[in-house]
Amino acid sequence: MKKIIFIAIIVTLMLYWPADATAADERLDFVKQKLLDANIEQKKIDELFSDSRFRLLPAVSVSYKKPDWALIRKKLYARKSLQKGWDYIQANKETFDAAERTYGVPKEIIAGIIAIETDFGANVGRYSIFNALYSRLEQRPKETWRGPALELVALSKYCLSLKLDCYSIHGSYAGAWGLVQFMPSSVMAYGVDGDGDGIKHMLNPADAIPSAANFLVKHGWPGKKVKALTNYYGSSVGYPEIVLRYSMLLKKFKPK
Repeated sequence: MKKIIFIAIIVTLMLYWPADATAADERLDFVKQKLLDANIEQKKIDELFSDSRFRLLPAVSVSYKKPDWALIRKKLYARKSLQKGWDYIQANKETFDAAERTYGVPKEIIAGIIAIETDFGANVGRYSIFNALYSRLEQRPKETWRGPALELVALSKYCLSLKLDCYSIHGSYAGAWGLVQFMPSSVMAYGVDGDGDGIKHMLNPADAIPSAANFLVKHGWPGKKVKALTNYYGSSVGYPEIVLRYSMLLKKFKPK
């Protein structure tokens, strides 16, 4: 029995602790230095990383999860999902209309993004993205850890500049959040304060809808639609085709 308990403890430690603790410390130091370079006070940085909620998540929970594109197609092309899209556009008509006028991106495209990303807000993610990004930067190989590290820097700057609780922002295992699942760097670079309250809040349709449209335009829309959607998701497989198809079906949809 003691041997079994000992093995269980070792396995748990392996899941929660980075393989190279020294490298992990250097990686976290990289993030802290970037924040110092951005004129963030040392005291605020120390408080952020000494919070009792700061923790390393199991590698298995924040590792890449391959989408089931066939299942996604079946779900999104169904009448139920198209009805959701139509209802969502009606509920946020002024915001969609304004975004379409400003950026030239059809409302059905943005609805398609929100549908595939979060099912219109029904599934925005359950992870504290601060911990998710920290865990990914610690557990990735030396060739790729700087990506999540820079996202953690962006998230920290976003939260601290707005005096928000970094640990209260929940999203995907990869660190994306909100209705349109923006990464923190995308919020900083392409986020739009649609309602003028001083915060680019990705759970707020007034901000999320124009932010998604702005991202697409900055990445080639309308001349390069597939490229823009590929940049949005990070791959040309599945995603662009599904969003474009959903948009076409939604335009033709006859609501009950």
